[in-house]
Amino acid sequence: MNEKIKILIVRLSAIGDVIHSLPILNALKKKFPEANISWVVEDKAADILLNNPLIDKVFIIPKKRWKKEGFSFNNIREFFDIISSIRKEEFDIAIDLQELFKSGIITYLSGAKRRIAHAKTREFADIFINEKLEAHDIFDPNKMIIERYLEPAKYLGASIDEIKFSLPPVNAETKAYIDNLLQNIDKSKPVIVFSPATIWPTKHWIESYWSELLEKLSSDNNIIFIGSENDNALINRITAKINTQNYISIAGKTTLLDLIELFNRTNILVTPDTGPAHIANATEKPIIISIFGATSYKRSSPYGEKHVAFSANLPCQPCFKRKCTKKNPMECMKKITPDKVLETILHKI
Repeated sequence: MNEKIKILIVRLSAIGDVIHSLPILNALKKKFPEANISWVVEDKAADILLNNPLIDKVFIIPKKRWKKEGFSFNNIREFFDIISSIRKEEFDIAIDLQELFKSGIITYLSGAKRRIAHAKTREFADIFINEKLEAHDIFDPNKMIIERYLEPAKYLGASIDEIKFSLPPVNAETKAYIDNLLQNIDKSKPVIVFSPATIWPTKHWIESYWSELLEKLSSDNNIIFIGSENDNALINRITAKINTQNYISIAGKTTLLDLIELFNRTNILVTPDTGPAHIANATEKPIIISIFGATSYKRSSPYGEKHVAFSANLPCQPCFKRKCTKKNPMECMKKITPDKVLETILHKI
C-alpha cells in the first residue's frame, strides 16, 4: 500500500475515549510514515487533538453549541458543510472508532473507499462499513479499551506492541497560567491532585473518604482539587468535613490543555474513572491511583505498571450503571477505605 495514503479517524467523544484512542496515531504513523491523518471530533474534546503533532487536520462537530441553540436548519447546513470539507480531502481510509450511528454515518459520508470498524456494532453502525473486524463486546470488562481502539491499525498491518500517546505541546502562556494557579504551593513537597467528580454517581468515591484522605495527606503534601465549575459544591462538602486549609482548589479554572501542564507537574493523581485520569495517563508523568465502582478497572484503568487501580471485585461489578440498585448502595466504593488508598500513596511517593 502506498504510504502517502489519507486516513480519517472518527471518534467524536467522550474526552476519556478520545484519549484512549490516541495510541492509534503512533501505530499508524510507524506503519505509514508519510500518511496524512485527520480526525473528526466533537468540540468538547477537540483541544486534545488540535495542534497534535501526528494529526494533519481536525474536523470539529460543534455539538455543544448546536445543543445550546436547539434544532435549526442553519445547524443542518453547517453539518453538511463539514461533511463537504471532509469529502474534499478524498480519504482512502476512514476508521470508525466510536461505532455508533452518528459516527458510522459520518464515516460513510466521508466518501472513503475503505471504511473500517468492528462487525455487530451498537446502533447498527456497521451498516456503514465495508471492511469489518471480528466482532466482540465493546464493554468486555476483561479487555483494555485501548487495545480495542488499536485493532484497526493492526488490521492495516501496523504493529501495536508499543502503547504511546500523542498530545499537543504546551505553550508558554499555559505554563505561565499554571505557574500563577500554583504560586502558593510549597515546592519542597510532593504535588497530589484530587479529582473527585464524574458525571456518573456510581463512579463516585465516598465523600467522607475523600475528607479523611485529605486530612491525612495535607500536612506533608500539596493537595490540589480539580474539576469543573459544577464540581465546586462537591469539593466544598469534602473540605467542610475537616479542620484544615492545607489545600487549594482550581476547579472550574482549567481547560484540557491546562490539565496537561498541571499533570506534567504532578506526583500523584487520586481519581475515579474519569476524563482527567486519562489525560494524566497520556502525559506519562504522575502515578495514578484510580478507584473503580460501576466500571471495569481491567477495561479502562490507566495504562502502565506504575499505576494502581482499586476495585472491590464484588459479584455485581462492573455493572456499567449510573444508578446503584443494591440494598446496600455503593458497597463497591465503601469497601475501598481511605487507609487502603493512603497506604498505597505513601508507598508510591
